[in-house]
Amino acid sequence: MTCRVKDRRFIHVKRLGNIEMSFKSNRPVLLGSRRQFLLLIFLLAIGGSAQAQNGEEYRVYEAVLGHMFKGGVTRFDMNAKVDKIVIRDRTHSEYAAHETKENWEQVKLRMKLVTDEVIASYESVRKQERAITRNFDIPFDYLLISDKQLEEIFFDRSYDRSRDYWTEFYKIYPKSAGYNSFSRVAFDKPRRTALVYFVNWCGPLCGTGTYLVVEKEDESWSVKESAQMWIS
Repeated sequence: MTCRVKDRRFIHVKRLGNIEMSFKSNRPVLLGSRRQFLLLIFLLAIGGSAQAQNGEEYRVYEAVLGHMFKGGVTRFDMNAKVDKIVIRDRTHSEYAAHETKENWEQVKLRMKLVTDEVIASYESVRKQERAITRNFDIPFDYLLISDKQLEEIFFDRSYDRSRDYWTEFYKIYPKSAGYNSFSRVAFDKPRRTALVYFVNWCGPLCGTGTYLVVEKEDESWSVKESAQMWIS
């Protein structure tokens, strides 16, 4: 706390970072850089917007999980009863058709609700992978698994030993139907329609890849269309 003379009056000045605030009659007045103050307000607004967007993505993921594990049974391959869902703790950037590009025309033939707008959105966010945290509000027991944990089980990715690796996986995660991963959520501009790519791996020759269209009605998200693009 310092004391300055300004306009022949004593003003108490408190420094907050590089911003000086004066206090006269308990009313703060900005004395420092206005640009810094506006930048601070802008960053706070951006942070709040990003947090809201992340929350919306989790609501979409919840709708996908509710659809794919409806009633605690897998709907995408074996119709297996699950006690716990294992989810990779980071989004993936994969396509269903090829490693480097998607056959969007084929996807649109399979899914009438997929538009060019939401495809463009998917392409723009696909590689922006993000960590997934325990923010799901779902009626299932679930846990997150890291790439390091997966590598400790499937450490040399040898097909000859893959059955042994999966046996070890199911010893650690029994009745889980394998592990699952999500793409980033692609929204249309009104943020009422979303596209997600969901992948499940469940054994040496066991896995599926599914695109899902999820729509928001009132404040609730629900799956409106899905297409399994491949099965192993």
